[in-house]
Amino acid sequence: MIRYPADLPITARREDILAAIRSSQVVILAGETGSGKTTQLPKMCLEVLGEARGVIGCTQPRRVAAMSVSKRVAEELDVHWGREVGCKMRFSDDTTRDTRIKFMTDGILLAEIQSDPLLRAYSILILDEAHERSLNIDFLLGYLKSLLEKRPDLKLVVTSATIDTEAFSAHFGSAPIIEVSGRLYPVDIRYKPVGDNDDDPNHLDAAIAAVEEVLIETDSGDVLVFMPTERDIRETRDALDGRLGKGIEVLALFGRMASHEQQRVFSPGSKRRVIIATNVAETSITLPRIRYVVDTGLARMSRYNPRTRTKRLPVEAISQSSANQRAGRAGRVQDGVCIRLYEEEDFNKRSRFTQPEIQRSNLAEVILRMKAFRLGEIETFPFINPPVSAAIRAGYDLLHELGALGETHEMTATGRELANLPLDPTLGRMLLQAREEDCLEDMLIIAAGLSIPDPRERPEDKREQAQAAHKTFTSPESDFLSLLKIWSHAPDPDNSGKNALRKYCKSYFLSFTRMTEWRDVWQQLRDTFREDRKKATLPAAADSTKAQTSGASPWDKAEGQAAKQDSGTLRDHAIHRCILAGHLGHIATRLERNQYKAAGNREVMVFPGSNLYERREKQGKAGQEKTRQPLWIVAGEIVQTSQLFARSIARIDPQWAAELGGHLLERRYSEPHWSAKAGRVLVTERLLLHGLEVKRQPIDFGKIDPVAATQLFIRGALLEGTTNLPHRFFQHNQKLRDRLEATLTRVRSSRVYAIEEHLFEFYRARLAAISSVHDLNKLVNARIREEPGFLCAREEDLTGGDDLSCDLEMFPDAASMGNSVLPISYAYKPGQEDDGVTVQVPLPMAEHLTSGQVLWMVPGLREEQITTLLRALPKTVRRDLMPLEAKAREIAKDFDPGRLDFHEALATFLRQRYRLDVKATDWNSQTLPAYLQPRVEVMGQGNKTVMASRDVDSIRETMRKQERKSDAWDLTAKRFEDYALSAWSFGDVPETVLVETIHGVPVLGHPGLMLRDDEVDLRLFKTPEEARKHTPAAIRKLAENLLSKDIAWLHKELRVLEVKAAPQKTLNFQSGLAALGSAPSQAAPAENKAAAACDHILAHALRLEPLLPLTQKRFLEMCERTRRDLPALTHRVRDLLKQCEDLKQKILAYPKRYAGLEQDLARLLPPNVLSVTPHAQLQHLPRYLKAILLRAERAANNPAKDIDKAAAVADFNSWPQEVSDTNREAFRWLFEEYRVSIFAQELGTAQPVSVKRLEALLG
Repeated sequence: MIRYPADLPITARREDILAAIRSSQVVILAGETGSGKTTQLPKMCLEVLGEARGVIGCTQPRRVAAMSVSKRVAEELDVHWGREVGCKMRFSDDTTRDTRIKFMTDGILLAEIQSDPLLRAYSILILDEAHERSLNIDFLLGYLKSLLEKRPDLKLVVTSATIDTEAFSAHFGSAPIIEVSGRLYPVDIRYKPVGDNDDDPNHLDAAIAAVEEVLIETDSGDVLVFMPTERDIRETRDALDGRLGKGIEVLALFGRMASHEQQRVFSPGSKRRVIIATNVAETSITLPRIRYVVDTGLARMSRYNPRTRTKRLPVEAISQSSANQRAGRAGRVQDGVCIRLYEEEDFNKRSRFTQPEIQRSNLAEVILRMKAFRLGEIETFPFINPPVSAAIRAGYDLLHELGALGETHEMTATGRELANLPLDPTLGRMLLQAREEDCLEDMLIIAAGLSIPDPRERPEDKREQAQAAHKTFTSPESDFLSLLKIWSHAPDPDNSGKNALRKYCKSYFLSFTRMTEWRDVWQQLRDTFREDRKKATLPAAADSTKAQTSGASPWDKAEGQAAKQDSGTLRDHAIHRCILAGHLGHIATRLERNQYKAAGNREVMVFPGSNLYERREKQGKAGQEKTRQPLWIVAGEIVQTSQLFARSIARIDPQWAAELGGHLLERRYSEPHWSAKAGRVLVTERLLLHGLEVKRQPIDFGKIDPVAATQLFIRGALLEGTTNLPHRFFQHNQKLRDRLEATLTRVRSSRVYAIEEHLFEFYRARLAAISSVHDLNKLVNARIREEPGFLCAREEDLTGGDDLSCDLEMFPDAASMGNSVLPISYAYKPGQEDDGVTVQVPLPMAEHLTSGQVLWMVPGLREEQITTLLRALPKTVRRDLMPLEAKAREIAKDFDPGRLDFHEALATFLRQRYRLDVKATDWNSQTLPAYLQPRVEVMGQGNKTVMASRDVDSIRETMRKQERKSDAWDLTAKRFEDYALSAWSFGDVPETVLVETIHGVPVLGHPGLMLRDDEVDLRLFKTPEEARKHTPAAIRKLAENLLSKDIAWLHKELRVLEVKAAPQKTLNFQSGLAALGSAPSQAAPAENKAAAACDHILAHALRLEPLLPLTQKRFLEMCERTRRDLPALTHRVRDLLKQCEDLKQKILAYPKRYAGLEQDLARLLPPNVLSVTPHAQLQHLPRYLKAILLRAERAANNPAKDIDKAAAVADFNSWPQEVSDTNREAFRWLFEEYRVSIFAQELGTAQPVSVKRLEALLG
């Protein structure tokens, strides 16, 4: 006879429940906590079964509930617990064949599906607390829906709080719902939103105010406050402790509290109590004497982010169902009050039910179980609330990472083993790796410890003592090793007794309950792997041979390995490799103190409770931060709370990640190159795991890209000459190439001969998939006997059939300079810095080098150099030299520049030989191609290159700055120099004076004259340029002294120029200059025309051309020539000036003027016209002025046409700002010629002129 307590609400519905179970395959029973459904429903099912054989299976979400309820039911039925009524949990089974009612965790029922897919062991199943919607519950609900169709004899009762029962009913085809009320009293719901009376609202202050209000207004009944986090609980408790009197007891309640502290809330004393709890107090437990509830409406939820594979613990608003559960806590003993710290409107907008765990959890274990149990695909499984596709993909990805699933989601051998282990897949993967690493015993301890809550307790009143005690277990390398230390310190209760363990736990602030559970889990895992030994599945590779020869098994070895293994680094490394095998997605590399870069480019912080957390920066001797933190870590979990934390971490070697995660690696390749040392083409392989580079290594590029590797091999091994190969073809081709390139360095052609590229193509056509010396040797040895000339190139293969030959005497290997022989080398490298000729010059000689000396050192270049310079001459001059190529050959035969400047020497030769008006300045804007300008390489001590350039002037300037100081210069200058000279009384001046000799190289001084305070000095200059700069003015002064009477006549003849024309008010010279920015200074003063004309004439007449040699004979010849030509020159200048003045007056008298006429006049005839106009240009001024007059006349007749012509010159009006100093003078006068060609073409031009020539001068 089964008896039912009359005071339980469910007893009143007994007949209805029995009828429903008998008539329906599925029954939904909804009842509040305290209704008696958990203890009485199994008895009712037993009554339904009667004498029929069968087992009633009852699932519970928690182990404690399964155990306690089973004992309570056995007691009420008056049977032996463990026989008729029993309990089965992970690692413990207290049932027998005679058991009729079997309590178990929902995970146990899931595990039994694997061996009994139809669950034939059961006649009735009760799924209790289904409203919690855990992963296991949802999975069972989906599975049982399909199973009930296959087993119509199986009955199912789903019990739930009064939460979403309609969803359960709909899931099972409108199954009947029976509701059983709880023993509840009315609860008054009051809404008191945070911030109603507070400018700075927060839920802590609001909760404290609500508690104080309750305690003031009432005198009995305990208060339950719901807070979202442990931190909130502590802060609220601390605040209330300081504000409430001694008659009020303030208690905390949360999941991680020490068990003895938790028990205090279940044992009320005489004092009135305030209990501050997390959502653990919603449904899991019943708290006595609660009459008032303060609900913040918040809770910390566990959410898994499938995209980042991160566990988040955000504080969120609770659902309506959770809020109602909280309110129900106030009506258990008498009428209650629930104060909600939020708006009623807010409550109405919240979701009705809490999101099921399956929609916010890691699905890897669910997927693995489904695969193992052959339950179909998760995407089509009949869940009440299916998970999102992103979460499903993340589950597959994690299982693939663990090696449980292949690329196409097929089950692997590892996956089948993981499915058989009663552990999370990540923990299981760690144990499988431990078997390979010979550290299974250690990892069994760690895995068991990770599968339970942390046994370390930190009581609020003894927090510092607890932290000090826990330091005993600290490991600087790992948080996981701390678990081993806790384990190794603890006494074995089987040998020392439980009291010894209790004492140990108390001393070190450890939970005795969790330590006991840890030991139970470890024992069961140990037994599981022992059972594995019998099945001989996946034996440890390292142990399989020994097992066959010695009779030992992998488990036998694992049992004794803790004593055998080195307790140091190797053991720790093995353990950390195992942990890494289960957490490949949680590796991270250090950025800065406590900050790491994790997979997916996330930044994580080391959790402050970790052994590896650094609490302060340590400074080294140099002020730099010192750290013991590892460069690489693996984290047991990555959790998002206030920020992203890496928890339970350990030091790892990234090489381990590359080895264990080989199936996940992304390979990237860079920097392919030929390695002479390795004898093959290598490429840098970067191995990336989840975006982090875990390894970088050189590998054979031929296996990655055979075609590109072959090309690099050809260039590196066969063309660059870095590898000396013993094969005949290699020596043959190298000699052929050297000979052809030596010829090309001397013979230039408009056609570019890419000898190296031709040889490359020759090899490429004959070699395939050859990227190493080994590959080449193998190929040559296989072909050489049949084809002795295999890979031997012919000359036509490299030149395209052209004949390349030259007279090597024209391209010497050295040239003499003074007492030295300068080496000359040649290179055929078009476009490269060392293309063409290179002359090596000793460092002491470099300071005295001139471009003229260098340019003509190679006779073979002279013809092309001369041809290039002739092409640059004005067309009127070139016309007399046609054909240029033939004329250049003719000149090259007879022309010897000696030591003169090459432009100056060539201009002189052309004037003397062909009577052409050629000046050295005609080539100022022309530059020879690089290969026609010898490159100078200055060689220092040890024959090392100091500098190299084709600009000899820059070399000389650089060397001058580096000039070594010596007394020799001062002594030579003292002997040579003379001062305060008024006549040429010092005889002939040598071109150079030997100062000293350094390493066989002469250091020369360069004599010249210098004008100083109206007197002339004979000086010794350090460069020929300095001598040429100062000497002309001094020569003029000496000539003026000699020709004083003639110059007096000149002044007299030019007095007529001092008569000034009437000023024209309409002419604004300054505005013209300002508008154009012309060459003369805009602030030029009006000059004395007679004095200016005299200076102009003497500057032109009293000069030596060429300047050297400075002999007295040449000086006197110049003076005599000047005395003879002075009258004619004076009259010519005077006439030119009069023509200019007459034309200016005509222009100003013209009634109509075009825009800009005044500026044109100001530009040509500024006040200092004779100072700024070279003598050669003075003769052209009248023509330029005539052009202005003609333009004025034509503009008056046809203004539109003048505007069009003016547009043609407008682009060049800003030339002073654009043209370089070197080309400024040449551009100025070429622009004037261009104006003549546009506005008065009939007047003709003095030189060829075009837009292209002007643009060339502008650069």
